[in-house]
Amino acid sequence: MKKVMILLAVVLTANVMMAQKKDRTDAFMYNKNGQYERAMTSIEKCVNHDQFMGMKPNDQAQAWLYRAVIYQNVLQSDDEALKAKAPDAREKVYESLMKCMENEEFFNENKQDIYQRVGAVMTSYYNEGSAAFERQDYASAAVSLKKAYDIAKTLGSPEANEMLKYAAFACIKDKNYDQAIEYYVELQNNGYDGEDLYYNLANAYISKENKDKASEVIAAGLAKYPNSDMLIRENVNLKLSEGKGTEAVADLEKLLEARPDDYTLMFALGTIYGDDSKDIYDGDKAVNYYMQAINAKPDFYDAIYNLGALYINMSNKIKEQADEITGFSKAEMEQYDKLIQEANALIETGLPYVRQAYDAQPTPEVKQVLKSMYVRLNMTDEVKALEGE
Repeated sequence: MKKVMILLAVVLTANVMMAQKKDRTDAFMYNKNGQYERAMTSIEKCVNHDQFMGMKPNDQAQAWLYRAVIYQNVLQSDDEALKAKAPDAREKVYESLMKCMENEEFFNENKQDIYQRVGAVMTSYYNEGSAAFERQDYASAAVSLKKAYDIAKTLGSPEANEMLKYAAFACIKDKNYDQAIEYYVELQNNGYDGEDLYYNLANAYISKENKDKASEVIAAGLAKYPNSDMLIRENVNLKLSEGKGTEAVADLEKLLEARPDDYTLMFALGTIYGDDSKDIYDGDKAVNYYMQAINAKPDFYDAIYNLGALYINMSNKIKEQADEITGFSKAEMEQYDKLIQEANALIETGLPYVRQAYDAQPTPEVKQVLKSMYVRLNMTDEVKALEGE
């Protein structure tokens, strides 16, 4: 009796195995004939059967490869209704290929085919992430690019770190700073380096108001890239935000000594010295640096406009002093007239720069500034001509 039962069990097991192989074969044939919905049904019956793990390892691996091929064909199909029935087709392709790779013998025999299919999944995620980034859907971009990175890392692709870098930058754009920091730190752990990594990582910390950590990152970056414009400027901005204006301009002025023709540094110094909300404000130094920038680059619009605006601001400060005079004595009236003359002289000095800026870019905002200067100087004909444009 015992022998009969054992024999019966063997027969039943053999029948199950044959049924699974039939499901696998059916899946293969349905796929070959383009009957992808039936192919999906058959391959799922095969790999999800209770006895699937009892199949020979190579037979299992072959089933997983068939499954990957089937779902990859679904993804490439033009039949949207078919795709809707397998919304997770791409995930199943990748899962199936990873299962194939677990069988070393089978993987070595089919390495090229498996790698190409895994690469196609990776490219799909990467393209999806890039498209999402282009349409400014940064959250989706980060997810897809991270998936592309995970696959690339599995394959040992040299492009893996670039994909993670793009995912991290998408997180920055999405203001998901915690995730961005995690990705940038992972890049560092991977041995990836670059001044943009330090710059973006520092920005993420700044956005989280962790200026100490940002300063630490920038210092580390400058130790490796001492001539990096982006890191130097970020370091200056960080120091300015911390009220360390003297240190900030000292860094820029030192850099300008090494790059005497760099008009962007001259402009930056003009902007810093020209900011009257800061303790380091110095109108004369601001004028000097803006003039240097314009001399180095005569069509530098921002420097031209800022210089004109600076003269207006300097004029307004003197006019405010004049307006504080409330008495009518001869001395007070003379002082008032003197201050008004000084204020108007500054307007006259700044006028050519604002006019030049308006000629270069005749925006409504610059037009209004130019008009206000004409009014201050009682230039009625110029006001009428400007209004007639």
